[in-house]
Amino acid sequence: MDIYPTQHLLTYVREGILKVKQGKEVQCFSKGEFALLKKYTQATITKTWCSSEIKFSSIVFTFQEALVQEALAQLNIQSIKKNKHSFENILGVIPNPVLKQFIQSLQLFFEEGVEMDDQLARLKTKEALIGIIRTNEALAYQLRNFSVKSKADLHQYMNYHYLENKNLVDFARESGRSLSTFKKDFKSIYGVTPAKWLKNKRLDYAYQLLTTTNKKASQIYLECGFEDLAHFSKSFKSKFQMNPSSIKNLSDK
Repeated sequence: MDIYPTQHLLTYVREGILKVKQGKEVQCFSKGEFALLKKYTQATITKTWCSSEIKFSSIVFTFQEALVQEALAQLNIQSIKKNKHSFENILGVIPNPVLKQFIQSLQLFFEEGVEMDDQLARLKTKEALIGIIRTNEALAYQLRNFSVKSKADLHQYMNYHYLENKNLVDFARESGRSLSTFKKDFKSIYGVTPAKWLKNKRLDYAYQLLTTTNKKASQIYLECGFEDLAHFSKSFKSKFQMNPSSIKNLSDK
């Protein structure tokens, strides 16, 4: 599975092996290990498990920049010598006693099926952050750099997220830009407005689904980023000069 996360991710492997490939480099994380992935990192994720394990299982924490800054401030992590540590997009985290105890505290939620509300989830995520920061200085350096505002590669970001039903403000924010900068960068890359590009890209994907699967328009319009079936059908007909049902009929012949 290819990913391009818009927030920093910490994955704890409960069962199996997690393989993370970036370019030609492949890192493997086994049961009991943590993998820290920087946001805007294009990577391929593979999950495997051996015959003695039921299936792959993991816990994924999303580290929003505000939460990272809050944790660093709470522990009074202010300045670390520049260039003392190399900067990595994918980093293995060795579990320390704090992290081990933290994982044990989560077992109840998985073994008993106890639901975690948003407030508790945030507290647990912050607890994981603090556990990482206390591990060593290199990790604190990584997190401090992770929390620095940055821009996503807009071409990569849009290719991974264009099907998500978001407004332009959300697309801009997640890519690390103001709305005006997002529109300006978008026009320089694609030569059209974001709205026009999104519509055409989603319709092309819809055409692909209709001609390669047994799904109907009513089954795919939400998947293709549209909120309303009637609007989807009208847009589809405007672009391809035929109704979605006609495309389906042609593919069945």
